[in-house]
Amino acid sequence: MRDRLRQVSLFSSLSDAELDDIASRAHPKHVHKGASVFLAGEPGDSMYVILSGLVKVISEQKDADRFILYLGPGNFFGEGAALFGGNHSASVYVVIDADLLVLTPEDIQALIQRHPQLSLMIIRELHARLRLSLRSPIQTKELTLITVIGDAAPTLAEHLAQISGEDVLLFDLGGMSGHPVNPAVLAQDHVYLTYANDGLSAETLPERLSQLIKQYYWAMLWVSPDETPLTLKALDQADLRVVLGPAYARRGEQLAPRHRLYADDSIAAIHQLARQLARRQVGLALSSGNARGMAHIGVLKVLLEENIPIDMIAGTSAGALFGAMFAAGRSIDELMEFAATVPHEMSFRTGFRNWDLRVPPQSGIIKGDMLLKHLRRLVFDKAFESLKIPLAVITADLITGEEIVFDHGSVADAVRASMSMGGLIEPARTDGRFLIDGGAINPVPTQALADHGMNLIIAVSVIPTLEDRIRRRKMKREQRAPSLVDIWLGEREIMEREIIRSRINPVDVVIQPDVARYSVREYDKAQEIIRSGEDAARLQVPYIRKLLAPRPRKLPQS
Repeated sequence: MRDRLRQVSLFSSLSDAELDDIASRAHPKHVHKGASVFLAGEPGDSMYVILSGLVKVISEQKDADRFILYLGPGNFFGEGAALFGGNHSASVYVVIDADLLVLTPEDIQALIQRHPQLSLMIIRELHARLRLSLRSPIQTKELTLITVIGDAAPTLAEHLAQISGEDVLLFDLGGMSGHPVNPAVLAQDHVYLTYANDGLSAETLPERLSQLIKQYYWAMLWVSPDETPLTLKALDQADLRVVLGPAYARRGEQLAPRHRLYADDSIAAIHQLARQLARRQVGLALSSGNARGMAHIGVLKVLLEENIPIDMIAGTSAGALFGAMFAAGRSIDELMEFAATVPHEMSFRTGFRNWDLRVPPQSGIIKGDMLLKHLRRLVFDKAFESLKIPLAVITADLITGEEIVFDHGSVADAVRASMSMGGLIEPARTDGRFLIDGGAINPVPTQALADHGMNLIIAVSVIPTLEDRIRRRKMKREQRAPSLVDIWLGEREIMEREIIRSRINPVDVVIQPDVARYSVREYDKAQEIIRSGEDAARLQVPYIRKLLAPRPRKLPQS
């Protein structure tokens, strides 16, 4: 105990006899990861000294918890309430299994009386923390501890360092197992490989970790796929558990049956996982818009050309259609070819095979069964679970007014529902609900992306603002009376514009193609509309790149 106490800065200058005195008074306490040492508002009855492990101090507030700082071996906490009485002002949670020494107020006072220099050392430590809090009242150092199973762990670490701009600790706990890895090459990419010594065990892992991670935001524990005590302990200590490659999928499921992330060992999949870890996932919300929705093709084209990642798409009506086709694997060329055929397909004369009319009309003029068959061909009759890019399709419950988000099951069925314009195409019947065009409730579905964990949300809206509509009226000077379909679509557009004003958040980037000059039925202007989407997207590419650029956080200095 004496040697461990001497490693604590508070006691480092004390004699052996003085250390023995402290050891006789202190009470050891082991606290597991995730547990609280104490909570804000609880009465303070002890001071705690950290021998090993890591804790985080959090100020718990009504709106959100505020992270204050981490404390590791050699630090102490709880001294204020213990020395002066009252309740704790913050909560302390264990991040890595912690071995603590507990000193009661009586113990502290007795020790200070016998060893007055302790009071000076406590004051110095508190002064250092005060200086730190004045420089940065809200600390940004948030450690993420990741356990990885799979040969591609070094590749994941390199991509994580590249995306975040921060150093990554790669701690080999048996995962390397003879695989050729060059530490010097990894270091050039800001990945620092450390090896476990022969004496490391499950019991000593938390102490070793707490010593290693002081200068890192990211620590990856590269473990063996075998069920060893060290592997199990590393999995227990991790914030995230990652399995890489199909060769390890089953083993990973056995070792970490819950709360694990999986990626195959392709570069694209690993890069996407690294974006997820670094909180750089990009979500794309595609609005409704009928013919104007073809501008989404131009936006997708530019994002693809500029290598802007798309981790998820959410779409409503036309946005659901083009988003689903792209997510299902249709190329940009195929989307453009489809857009060129739409005037033919949408015509009641040449495209009659797609319009199964209901005579006499009941819930709509068109049944929608033929439309559904066509949609199945367009999306290869895929289910959401098999899409290349995750997708959410927005619809509305006609009876209750609820927003219904589809992210599993048949993609074609979901898109059919999202395109069911009231009065024109019959509502889709699903699970006892009558579902209609999602534009009636959420024409630019950004919230669905936020709900699925997207960090950077790009909204593409082809719905004209009031100013756009006024400008279009001045340009066109239309004298003819609007048709029944024009009235339906015009009313919907006005309603959607008002919904957008209150529902477009959360959003980081808005791409608004200049398509107000086109009516909602000008499908024959597909090429012009697509170019408008391209032009609008290119204007935003520099800003998107800026948001995706590495933003390394500064480590707080004491």
